[in-house]
Amino acid sequence: MRHTKTNLSQQSRYKPISFKLSAIGFSIVAAMNISHAHAQQRSADTTEGNGYEVIEVRGFKNSLRESMLNKKASAVVSDGISAEDLGKFPDQNVAESLQRITGVAIDRSGGEGQFITVRGFGPQFNTVLVNGRQIATENQGREFSFDTLPAELISGANVYKSPIASLQEGGIGATVNVTTASPFDFDGFAGAASAKGMYEEISEEVTPQVSGLVSNRFLDGKLGVLVAGSYQERKAQTNMLQTSYWRPNISLTNRSELDNPAYSESAQFNGVYVPQNFDQTVDFAHRQRTSGNVVVQYAPQDNMMLKLDALYSKFEVASNATGVGHWLSDSNLDNLEFSENGSLVSLDSTLVEGVGGATDFIRQSFSRDVDIQAYGINFDWAINDYFTANFDVSTSTAKNNSGGANNFNVVGYNNSYSLDYSGNIPELTIDGGSDALVDKAAGRMHVTNREGFDVEDTIDEYRADFTWLPDSDNAFSKMEFGVYYQDRQKQNNSISASLCSIYCGYQYDIPDELLSVFTPQNFFAQASQQWITYDPEAYFDYAISDEAVQQIAGATGQTVEEVQALLDEESINNPSLGSNSFGVKEEVLSVYSQMYFSFMLSDMPVDVNFGLRFSQTDTSVSGFGRELLDIEPIPNDPSDYNAVYATDTGVPVSESNSYTNLLPNVNARLELTEDLMLRLGYSETLTRPTMSDLVPVFNVSVTRPGNLQAESGNANLKPFLSTNMDISFEWYYADTSYFAVAAFTKEVEDFIVATVESQTLNLQSGPYDFTVRLPGNGETADVNGLEIAWLHTFDNGFGIQANATVVNSDATLDSSDTSEVFALEGLGDSQNLVLFYEQGPLQARVAYNNREGFMQDLVSPLGGTEPRFTETYGQLDVSASYDINETLTVFLEGINVTGETLRRHGRYQEQFVQLIDDGARYTFGVRASF
Repeated sequence: MRHTKTNLSQQSRYKPISFKLSAIGFSIVAAMNISHAHAQQRSADTTEGNGYEVIEVRGFKNSLRESMLNKKASAVVSDGISAEDLGKFPDQNVAESLQRITGVAIDRSGGEGQFITVRGFGPQFNTVLVNGRQIATENQGREFSFDTLPAELISGANVYKSPIASLQEGGIGATVNVTTASPFDFDGFAGAASAKGMYEEISEEVTPQVSGLVSNRFLDGKLGVLVAGSYQERKAQTNMLQTSYWRPNISLTNRSELDNPAYSESAQFNGVYVPQNFDQTVDFAHRQRTSGNVVVQYAPQDNMMLKLDALYSKFEVASNATGVGHWLSDSNLDNLEFSENGSLVSLDSTLVEGVGGATDFIRQSFSRDVDIQAYGINFDWAINDYFTANFDVSTSTAKNNSGGANNFNVVGYNNSYSLDYSGNIPELTIDGGSDALVDKAAGRMHVTNREGFDVEDTIDEYRADFTWLPDSDNAFSKMEFGVYYQDRQKQNNSISASLCSIYCGYQYDIPDELLSVFTPQNFFAQASQQWITYDPEAYFDYAISDEAVQQIAGATGQTVEEVQALLDEESINNPSLGSNSFGVKEEVLSVYSQMYFSFMLSDMPVDVNFGLRFSQTDTSVSGFGRELLDIEPIPNDPSDYNAVYATDTGVPVSESNSYTNLLPNVNARLELTEDLMLRLGYSETLTRPTMSDLVPVFNVSVTRPGNLQAESGNANLKPFLSTNMDISFEWYYADTSYFAVAAFTKEVEDFIVATVESQTLNLQSGPYDFTVRLPGNGETADVNGLEIAWLHTFDNGFGIQANATVVNSDATLDSSDTSEVFALEGLGDSQNLVLFYEQGPLQARVAYNNREGFMQDLVSPLGGTEPRFTETYGQLDVSASYDINETLTVFLEGINVTGETLRRHGRYQEQFVQLIDDGARYTFGVRASF
């Protein structure tokens, strides 16, 4: 049978009843949902047996209608998405659906939506809840990865753009509440199942995806049980061209003119930008997502409901990347040409006495091993007709067990080559031609690293929420108040080992039988089409083998025992804890109160709520400080140094901090007519500091000659504080049609700025100049924007959904001003257009999402000290389905069907940084609902 959503009456709260679609009823439900997002939906004025209309959510059009009605009923500025059917979300990924919402943009990983940006504020500025509870994240910071949750387990998601006091604080951008289905959502038995195969255009692989959900009620409807599960697999291929970063303010002389007396003591070119490398990479990623949830609800009496739920998701990404790269050394560069901005756009890298430019064959992995578990218990009690209590206890844990599991290996040799950056894609010319990239005899051992992070994040939440409905007919209609406590602990362990001190510098041969020729399929036509590759584990095995020990001993004059001792000391197969490991413990105690008023203003209904939330945050951070004694050149490798520390593990360092905040909010809604609505909102919000910025430890991050970099944290950082204003005009002019325009402004104080300073360290071998990254509060950013949304459905089955967001700020980066050290990351405009058809058994949809160019990072995470920009990216997705009967549906979906690529650049357009091609994906399957 088709499933229906049921709602709860005030007099008989846990029996399957109908729900009257009135503006007043929706208003009360929406407000209570925000207050108790983890509790069941309520209606304050309906009673059992009234025979009102039942909301049936089936099909894309009805999911849009439900989202529209939720938006209309909301007490704040919000938008949402709803499942089309049980176990059927509008897109294959929750983040992909969220990007259709005005003001929301996404970042992708492997072609899947991973992080969201809302109103120009990136993932760390958005609080993500699952059923009203904050969910732990496997990332090193606060940002949540949406690709860890399968869409099949999700029933809906709401994006609250203006806050309310009952919501957890932390989201300056927005608070996103993802909901899963519960057994009391249905009259009785309900179930769904789907099976599909996904075809990857680049890898040409087909993989399975299956899911299922069963729900039923027992004991005359008092007991409900829901069980859901999902398994998804992908064998994806990502093609990438990359220059990790550009080095600023460099002085260079053409290699061929170094002996010219006119240039012997001064540079020919000063203050220029130089690319550090150019890599061509193919990443094969086997992605597996195994997820499930169980929900049990029990209503011993009509006024009580107990709910227990558990959520589990295992997301494994086994990455296996192979590439060919070229590293640039200043002393080897010749025939230099620069743009008007001083960017090096053409060069030759020449050998100097057999040393210098390098051709590298790289094996690298970007694996993730994520485990998320969440458990909760909720008790909802309508003590009487006027007073309701809700108690909730929950815990969630996210782990990423990738420490030491990733590898970065290089086999290579010194070589000459030319690079031309003047076009859209860099052009590489190798000395010796393409044959040089398949010459196994030339390969020499170089970098030999195991690396990665073990991250564990645990969030325990305890809350008590109360609602009081006064027994009067005056304007005061409701009061909410409550207390909330969160204990969060995040441990980030860097696990690594390296043999670079022994092998870096292309000194030792690697047996030819360990090398093979790699031919990428469906790779960039402008790039190399063959190069040397190898098995990383075979590389590790050989690096510590008796044969390698003998080779090193023969070349260096050391004894076999001495070489073996050096290898044993590095312990490549037993990676150790790195000095950039840290732990954060954060305790938050909050209390809130929210008052609701309803009255008439010239025959127009007005709803106003005033709220106040007080929170105290206590933070303690810990890390490992290591004293840097010296940096030593690596023999035969002038492009790098070894860092020498006083101790291997470092000295424990810990500090604490505490701060309190008072956060008011006011929301008003005026019904100009039955269809026209005006909203106004004022609020103050906060986002707590990025966790890695809190650790007061000095760490050396880059040890390259002329490019020495370090970073340090600050335990006394204060949170970002934002004062927000919202105004929204909404016109609901038909059953499933509306037009809305909203304007907003945010003034963010105490913005944390990652300043970059020059520091001279006096080490054992002399003074060295380091570029040091230091975070601190102090800047203010003003952000304002305009959102426009339109949904229209025609009588013939066609419809259109469109929206656009324009965001501006005074904290944008002027690329020509190199003294600027502050700008807002992720700020950019976006547009969405969905054309759909739904008539009878046939559904079809074409969706286009476009995100204008924006600054991705103020300081590129790939290295260096310069910003990184993502260029305008538009993606076209399509889908179609046909209902064979009431139970079975067949469907076809296509993602990025035009095969768009993502391009990034540095400070200036000509500074190429990345070109990423994830290709198109197609899915065919069958779905059953019963």
